[in-house]
Amino acid sequence: EARRRGVLFQVCEDETLRGRTVRIGGRELCSFSSCSYLGLEFHPALVEGVIDATRRFGTQFSSSRGYLSAPPYRELEELLSELFGGHALISSSTSMGHQMVLPVIATERDAIVVDNQAHRSLQIAATLAQASGATVETVRHRELDGKALETVERLARRHRTVYFACDGVYSMYGDCAPFGLLQQVLDVAPNVRIYVDDAHGMSWAGKHGRGYFLSRMPLDERVVLGTSLVKAFAAGGGCFVFSSEEERERVRICGGPYVFSGPLQPPMMGAALASARLHLSGELEGLQRVYRERVDLCNVLLAEHGLPLLSRNDGPIFFLPLGRAEAAMSVAERMMDEGYYVTISTYPSVPTRRAGIRLTLTSLHTPGEVRGVVEALARHVPRALEEHGVTAGELDALFHDAVPRESRGFPAREADGGIGRLRIAIYRERPAAEARTALPAGWKVEVRRTVRDLDAAEWDRCMAGHGASSWAALRTAEELFRDQPRREHRWEWRYLTVRDEAGAPRAATYFVRALHKDDMFSQERVSREVERLRGDDPYLLTSEVLMQGSLLSEGNHLFLDRTGPWREALAALVEAMLEQAAEWKVSSVVLRDFAGEDPELEAWMRGRDFLKVPQLHTHQLELGGSTEAEMVAGASKRTRRFLRELVEASAPFRARVLGVHGEQADDPGLAAHLHRLYLQVASRRQRINVFTLPEGLVPALLASPAWEVVVLTLDAEAGGPEDGRPVAWYAAHRGGDDYAVFMCGVDYAYVADREYGAYRQLLLRMTRRARELGTRTLHWGMDADLEKGRFGAEAHPTSAYVLVRDHDHGEQLQEIVRSVGLTAVGQG
Repeated sequence: EARRRGVLFQVCEDETLRGRTVRIGGRELCSFSSCSYLGLEFHPALVEGVIDATRRFGTQFSSSRGYLSAPPYRELEELLSELFGGHALISSSTSMGHQMVLPVIATERDAIVVDNQAHRSLQIAATLAQASGATVETVRHRELDGKALETVERLARRHRTVYFACDGVYSMYGDCAPFGLLQQVLDVAPNVRIYVDDAHGMSWAGKHGRGYFLSRMPLDERVVLGTSLVKAFAAGGGCFVFSSEEERERVRICGGPYVFSGPLQPPMMGAALASARLHLSGELEGLQRVYRERVDLCNVLLAEHGLPLLSRNDGPIFFLPLGRAEAAMSVAERMMDEGYYVTISTYPSVPTRRAGIRLTLTSLHTPGEVRGVVEALARHVPRALEEHGVTAGELDALFHDAVPRESRGFPAREADGGIGRLRIAIYRERPAAEARTALPAGWKVEVRRTVRDLDAAEWDRCMAGHGASSWAALRTAEELFRDQPRREHRWEWRYLTVRDEAGAPRAATYFVRALHKDDMFSQERVSREVERLRGDDPYLLTSEVLMQGSLLSEGNHLFLDRTGPWREALAALVEAMLEQAAEWKVSSVVLRDFAGEDPELEAWMRGRDFLKVPQLHTHQLELGGSTEAEMVAGASKRTRRFLRELVEASAPFRARVLGVHGEQADDPGLAAHLHRLYLQVASRRQRINVFTLPEGLVPALLASPAWEVVVLTLDAEAGGPEDGRPVAWYAAHRGGDDYAVFMCGVDYAYVADREYGAYRQLLLRMTRRARELGTRTLHWGMDADLEKGRFGAEAHPTSAYVLVRDHDHGEQLQEIVRSVGLTAVGQG
């Protein structure tokens, strides 16, 4: 969507570049997207350095550095060592350099604590170190104040060295490292070190431009620094600086990418040599002074215009919080119409609903251009927030803890007041009620905590045909999941109804807060590997989730009358859900089981930062009064033979209906036996990986008027159990014309070596029971596509819409994905 709208993945159309402007889509735009903060890419000395090095050494020096390095390498490392006041080692890129350094210095005796907003390349290097035995733990950026010290203290007691890995200047939000906190980290124990990526702090700060981090903390034996020779340095490659020559040489010799990756090539070494000499000269101070004037001017103008700024500091990156990605894209588009190119920060670079506009300043920008871009933002940011229903209060709620308190850069009174209430005059004037998409006059949203507070008949009319979401089924579920001993079985419920001026329901849904597995929608191979890792910790990679419906329901959980203003009604429901999600502090919001393609709904969800995630197909068998014989006769020749033989083989299988609508289950051990059969099935089905349901489930279903339990036994003469215990069973929700099978259990001893064994007989029994009840539609749920298709069931695609409020486990899960040979969670 962002690419289509021209705000991401664009290509300049210029024949020549001048540093401040770019041509995109036929328009000349003043660019506020460059990371060349001192504008050195056109400096005559650097240009001449490239030309000279190319003429002397060629376009490349194609040899592994493990064998031979190009002539300028030694001189460049000597100049950089002088610049930084340490021992410098050049890498082909900063990203490759992290992979070169971190796995060498952090071994199986060490630990790494990674800020989850540190640069992606640093996090990848940490996973490589972890693969070699190092312990790696991630701390959320927003929780550095509370958890960094605690985590470092715990690990420092058990490991030789603990590395705290962070950025000097963070690339998306533009906040700077919390140096007070970093000093406290070092004070924890003498075996703690700081590992920092200061790529965005290079050149514009510090003596000789050695960077923002080294302008605030000294380079000593407890600091390892990585930085970029691109960006403000305006050359190529990366540089890593050590306090000891011994450590540098150990990385040079043992750092795999140093040996096998391509070297920094002569043209860029020529630029780097020229830039290093410039940095060591008096000219740099003048460039830094101009840069500071532009940054100071921008900070003043943003404050004068009351624009939201997440972090105010001396850095070149300015982030204006907007919340929704749609709002950020709108601003970026309108800024291009005004002649300015600014960038957006959206998921996955930042958490969902924490999007914003990101602009960067360079020394090349004129004061007039800085004024112009801020004035244009002052016109368009309030308008976009108004259009998308985002208020200062919502921004406060979304961003109040996005960066550590020390990194906000505002006076204490302002920082405590939040983003909106004290420093955004434009938004302070807007009443909080304007935060929501307006409902028509007289419409309202009702929120209830229990299904007992709902009118049962009205609710059932709304949810007719929506799977196991009847009033009676929800009452059963509430009672079952109220006071369970295990965390994953303690659920909390909410019910939402949007009513029109006459009190009639126009939209309704319900949702549950529960603990879920982060790999719920991952491929089965991924989930198997995660389950292996959960051997020692059953709650590894789990998070609290707000889910539409529950794990005791399947099917569409949304009633939406689309004959009227359905978008406004849906917006009211979703906003109420998001408010509850914020109160519950869940990691994500999942709206699930939407059938088929719905372009209007998909566009609406996308505009609110929900990601569409494919689910398994769901199956429906339309009975329409047909008989079993007609089903068999209407099948293909091959399937017809299968069904006939299945029917013939069903003779020794006996079915009993148990529960309110059938026989009483008088065997005291029956419920436990059925639960064990359910666990047999659940252990084999990880295509949707969820926690198993509790032991009290079967008794609850047997006592519920919404459910019936059907058990299948096999005569002992045909090889069944001598004690007559069931070999399979299923539970189904009864609802008028709809019969919804929700779950089953099977004794796999009666499936193996039996072509027409217990599972297939159970499917046959489901169709027979649905016909006995006179239902028109058998809702057959997900999975077992081939088996259900033989009976004539149609498979319908389904999707979920997911809003990830925090993706703290994302990197860990992606590492598991890579380990099993896939490329993305849920792919395929």
